[in-house]
Amino acid sequence: MADTLKIAGLVGQSIEDSVRSLADRDIDLAGKVIDRDAEIDRLKLDIDRECIDALAGKLEGRDLRVVLGTYRMIVDLEHIGDYSVSVSRVTLAVANKPVSGTSLEIMKMAEIAGRMLKKCIDLYSGKTSGNLRTVYENDLGIDRLYGSVFYNSLGEIVHEPERSTNIIYLIMAARALERIGDHITEIAERVEYIETGQLKERSVPMHVPYGERDKGWE
Repeated sequence: MADTLKIAGLVGQSIEDSVRSLADRDIDLAGKVIDRDAEIDRLKLDIDRECIDALAGKLEGRDLRVVLGTYRMIVDLEHIGDYSVSVSRVTLAVANKPVSGTSLEIMKMAEIAGRMLKKCIDLYSGKTSGNLRTVYENDLGIDRLYGSVFYNSLGEIVHEPERSTNIIYLIMAARALERIGDHITEIAERVEYIETGQLKERSVPMHVPYGERDKGWE
């Protein structure tokens, strides 16, 4: 579990740093996120091996669920690290270009994602108890913010076509954060499985920005 908490901490830092690098146009901070990804990948492989070794033994009940849940969680954590790298690469691409009005919404998406991940990991580690309903609700909030970034950005492209490349890069950053939210939701599903033995799929994959369909989610 210690390595899982470590990789979760690194991933959480990467989410925060990648978006801060974008907001501040800080290419050095973006570089740190990109470099950190190698450590995340290494830890993921170490945990893979630990889980495989554990599964070779005779596990049952919650002990078995911890190993299986952790094995799936670290895949999501690695993907979150990769998406944070994507945001950092956007920073490198737009470092010398004007800040867009959508930057504040992107910062808000990252802030929500950080809270979601912390909630999941605190419950996984036993630091807190309760349920993860707020994680699923917050993921919908991220989706709505992504929709706002997407449609507002289209409007900016229409009115300022000379900035279209820069704006498209920011849409890519927002899309990466939307996917981060989806992966954190999947982590929440694994944590619930460990605690209850029931595996429920709660995430709603977002391939296009939200329209009317979010109103019927339960």
